[in-house]
Amino acid sequence: MNLILRTLFNPVSAFNELKRENKFPGMTLVILLLLSAANLILMVPITSKVLSITMSSMPLPEAQLDATMAMMHKLRYLMVIGGVFSYAVMLFIYPLIFYIITVIAKPAVSYMKSFTLIVYSYFALLIGEFVNTGILFMRGLDKITSPFEVMFTGLNVFTKLEDVGAGIYMLLCLINPFQIWFVILLSIGLKAFTEMKFLKALLLCIIFWLILLIYPVASAIFSEITMNKIGLM
Repeated sequence: MNLILRTLFNPVSAFNELKRENKFPGMTLVILLLLSAANLILMVPITSKVLSITMSSMPLPEAQLDATMAMMHKLRYLMVIGGVFSYAVMLFIYPLIFYIITVIAKPAVSYMKSFTLIVYSYFALLIGEFVNTGILFMRGLDKITSPFEVMFTGLNVFTKLEDVGAGIYMLLCLINPFQIWFVILLSIGLKAFTEMKFLKALLLCIIFWLILLIYPVASAIFSEITMNKIGLM
């Protein structure tokens, strides 16, 4: 845990130590997944609220709607397990993308080192997720009126969904202090592991980050199109 905290607040020293250790961060990965599970459990009432909004807007018979909501309520903690599994898969895919970028740009960082960089840097994003969850509870669940109104740490707070569309709104959600923190940590770690210039490391990490944005932004656009077709927006 000490090394995790040092990565967040004294990253130069921490990443230099990780470079010397050069071992699989198994325990750190477990801690990350357990904290992710804790946040997903805290998010259960919020997820249920979003599901209720979505389902109630669909043209379903009342009996079918009630049955569907009851089933989803029973499966809510199974969905948490699914969420943790998704996190685990993501944490193994991200290093592969990062590794490919460094292979192209040189000098290459091995997959294992890429994995270490991603896992330790990801704690910045996890802190952001906990902060966002806290904001949602402080605002009150009754303030959630749309499936998109669940992120409040980014630039999206300065605009409205209907003004910019789902794609831009999601992009603005992801431009937040915790994402920037993640990119900076990753850049410092890449510099420590390869001794490349910081500006080059930063540029490669920004490219990596932009690639990661493609999926959530595309998903938001697709969701908006689908919801418009069935009359939910």
